[in-house]
Amino acid sequence: MYGWRGRIGIVVAAPNGVVENESFRMLPEGVSVHFARIPYAGTGTEEAEKKMLENLDVSSKLLAGSPETIQVNVIGFAHGSGTAFGGPGFDKMLNERITKTTGVRGIAMTTAVVDALNKLGAKKVSAASPFHQVRMLDGFVNLLQGYGFEVKARRNLDLNRHELVSGSPPSVAYNLMRSVDRDDIDAIVLNNPNIRTLDIIEQIEHDIGKPVVTGNQALIWACLRAIGVREPQQGLGKLFRI
Repeated sequence: MYGWRGRIGIVVAAPNGVVENESFRMLPEGVSVHFARIPYAGTGTEEAEKKMLENLDVSSKLLAGSPETIQVNVIGFAHGSGTAFGGPGFDKMLNERITKTTGVRGIAMTTAVVDALNKLGAKKVSAASPFHQVRMLDGFVNLLQGYGFEVKARRNLDLNRHELVSGSPPSVAYNLMRSVDRDDIDAIVLNNPNIRTLDIIEQIEHDIGKPVVTGNQALIWACLRAIGVREPQQGLGKLFRI
């Protein structure tokens, strides 16, 4: 039986081309991951994100809440700006909504990222986004500041469509995060699930001498801990070794 140690469910936006591939690669023996898509028409507008959230209950209930589902043990919501734009506490409200709908713990990507930064002891950070829509990064930075982090630097790229982001090689994420490295920060964070980061996490941490936190990495880390799987793993960054 797959998932004999635990089953993770992930709600992922319809245009995303990265989440599944990176999630499978972070699973230890005995853990399975299962996905439900959520409609997301548009890129980076608050209107599109609010419209997406109208379907959160339906997508979540495809993963748990009745005998007709795979009955996962935890549900992660793999969206960065869509779980951050409401400011501090917005991500936690989404977690509670998923739990109320399905009966299992919900973890928004932004919650996972914040928990990861706290676990690493990071207080001063740099933040990055691959999308050109400035409001996406603005919302995340405002949320971080509201949770007590000091954002020392930030940068977003000029990519404006999902397929351009997901189709970018890992070097794009590497160079983006390197560009916001500073001597006075504790970590670099990229709260987006649609850009490939898994291949470069170890390399950039080695090169800059500090941890990085990325959306997919943090979400699987948080979901694993939610189901009681805490064994260290190599190749996934410092976060998975503490």
